[in-house]
Amino acid sequence: MKRRAPIHSLKVASYLLASSIALEVAGYPKPGNVHRLRDFSDTIFEDFLVTAVVTGHHVFRAVLRGCRLAQGLTPRMLVGDLIKATVADSKGVSGGGNTCLGSALLLYPLALASGFVLCKNGDLNAAIVVRTAKDLLSKYSTALDSVEFYNAIRIASPSYIKSSDNTGGVPNVWDEEYREKLLSKNYRLWDVLLHSAKSDLVCEEVVEGYARSLRNSVFLENRLKAHKNWNLAVVETYLYQLAHDVDTLIIRKHGIETALHVSSKALEILKTCVSNHDSCLNAVKAFDSELAEKGINPGSSADIVSSSIALYSIQKKSSILRP
Repeated sequence: MKRRAPIHSLKVASYLLASSIALEVAGYPKPGNVHRLRDFSDTIFEDFLVTAVVTGHHVFRAVLRGCRLAQGLTPRMLVGDLIKATVADSKGVSGGGNTCLGSALLLYPLALASGFVLCKNGDLNAAIVVRTAKDLLSKYSTALDSVEFYNAIRIASPSYIKSSDNTGGVPNVWDEEYREKLLSKNYRLWDVLLHSAKSDLVCEEVVEGYARSLRNSVFLENRLKAHKNWNLAVVETYLYQLAHDVDTLIIRKHGIETALHVSSKALEILKTCVSNHDSCLNAVKAFDSELAEKGINPGSSADIVSSSIALYSIQKKSSILRP
């Protein structure tokens, strides 16, 4: 007999996942990114809060879709339409710029997988969710998902994706015939992400099964247990991610040498934070100012911190802000 988890369990899973958007942006200070005391010219702190509210609705849709998939009902699209709707609705409501293209790409496969797992066996934990997210995306994503993902990119219009980019065999997102080319050659979203993973950290994170996010979620849990300060734990997790993986958004805009310098500096400051909390805030603030003055935005790292918080929350299940 096919099973459906209680609606309350599905709702709680969506609350846990969607909270990650607000909790990531609230981390202060996250060097080089928007936070409660730093805005960008096109996106401000409050834009992200609007995005968190918008995301809550669409994440629940993804969780329900995953549940239906577990019951044998295969949808025409997995997550592409949800990513597009989140980007479009967030921009439409707030009037700001791109706040969620990367985080939505990371979040919706996790939401889909959470619903699937809850309605399959009810045992929701982070390791099972990331494995299921990868499996579902590789097995069930369609070319229609790709079309909607391209639409999301076109709506977000990130400055680092250009019509002059050499995209190999995969259609350029600004190609006027992108829809026809994606559909005629059946480029599923999984195929597009595999191709993009060569140069994009967020796409690589999805196709590799969220290895970084899972690693970071354990680090976040351990740091919160160590000092019981949620905000500090988030900032440390951000530094931890930045120290361990070169940010591809920095590479695109400033080159590999700058990206390596940022990672090295993040590791240095992380060591200060772990060993001496009193010196941590001043060091992080100085790093934040340095990156802001140079226009360096480790946006890919911020996106992965968001999915890291989501996995931590799924694992903890309740009282997520407290050890």
